[in-house]
Amino acid sequence: MPYLIDGNNLMYALSEAQGGVGRLGLCKLLMGLPARGQRVRVVFDGPEPPSGLARQIEDTGLEVHYSGPRIADDLITEHIAADSAPRRLTVVSSDREIRKAASRRRCRIIKSEEFVPMLLRIVESHRRCESKTRRGGEPKEKREGLSQEQTQKWLREFGFDE
Repeated sequence: MPYLIDGNNLMYALSEAQGGVGRLGLCKLLMGLPARGQRVRVVFDGPEPPSGLARQIEDTGLEVHYSGPRIADDLITEHIAADSAPRRLTVVSSDREIRKAASRRRCRIIKSEEFVPMLLRIVESHRRCESKTRRGGEPKEKREGLSQEQTQKWLREFGFDE
């Protein structure tokens, strides 16, 4: 089930629940959803951040949009209207107009303040799974890859050096 998230609205709800997070912090928290096979689209108010931060946000695996000079609510309602399977779409926002647009298309609607505890449980579950994997005795090379020196050694061993 894909998610369409009102980014600024969810950041505010998170700040009420546990303290503030920025765009990157929110996207890192949301990374657990795509890991569970969920498509996640987050819409933020304003322009795209500087390229370094934008790249870090892109690396989270989320589909992130910025409203530019428009307000994000308009962009979110356009995404709702354009969705080809709105009954499968979960819209996360506490904004009345966005929820009304989602309701008209029969989307699943979750208020941001109700989504926060769900998100925090997903994040905690994801962290526990990663922790178990790390403790599982796998060699660090399996997680991080071989060093350049080790790679060259194996290439020579199998006759691939030039």
